[in-house]
Amino acid sequence: MQTTTVHAILHKQLDSTLGHLIYVVRDGQFVFYVGQSKRDVVARFGEHLQKPSRLGELIELNRPQSLDWAVDFYTLADCRPFVAQKSLFAMQAWEHFDMDMAEQNLIAVLRPALNRDFNPQPSPLPPHYQGQHLTGQPATAVSPGERIWLNRMSLAGWVYATDSHGRTTWQHHDGRTLTDQQITPYRQQNRIP
Repeated sequence: MQTTTVHAILHKQLDSTLGHLIYVVRDGQFVFYVGQSKRDVVARFGEHLQKPSRLGELIELNRPQSLDWAVDFYTLADCRPFVAQKSLFAMQAWEHFDMDMAEQNLIAVLRPALNRDFNPQPSPLPPHYQGQHLTGQPATAVSPGERIWLNRMSLAGWVYATDSHGRTTWQHHDGRTLTDQQITPYRQQNRIP
């Protein structure tokens, strides 16, 4: 596991995070968010600072204190203690799990305040933090297939943003932009543009 701060990430003062797939944002022992990325965990964390991310908004609302919040980067091996697995044989450990299983188990164990998927009892945000309204948002109903498609979109370089009129646009790192309406056929066919 590698630990840094929000400040160090924002100011690009971070060594390589190669091999790290999961990130946990916390203040001391209190966990705000658990996330994952197959391509670059630092870049994915940076996307949270764009709207409409609840994590990005929480960080902004709690500045300058939030700059000192810890960000832990985990490899799959680091996640092993969080992933309970059954063995087929009494003396043999089963050591097979993927990034999605690792993230889901970390969320279940750490109960972060902002995660809604796989988190039936998120920790309440202590009152000294700004942004209480961010934890009261209802969970969006995202099917496992939809979640996988969104992860594939992120891996392929697509991010989405909501403009001031509430419209969603999808932007690719190569400069392409698609409206939510243009993305719908891809989403329905479980394809990537």
